Amino acid sequence: MNSQSTTEQTYSPFANLQCKLFGHKYRIIKRYESNIKEFECAHCRKQFTLDGYGHYTPLTPKLRRINEVYENFYTRKLAR
Repeated sequence: MNSQSTTEQTYSPFANLQCKLFGHKYRIIKRYESNIKEFECAHCRKQFTLDGYGHYTPLTPKLRRINEVYENFYTRKLAR
């Protein structure tokens, strides 16, 4: 992963238009053991995660940290 946030970067103007017209093409970039996933659009490179209701939500640093804390809690619970 880059040290820069890739949520603000765009791949190309055409890719943004394509996502607006047809929707994002999601691919998994990170899968946690606790079944939380992080996604990236193959066209515009924006990153997403699933919220508590199963909807795609833009991945912010706060949500990334929440995913990591939840994963840490889940793995410790399984270790007991």
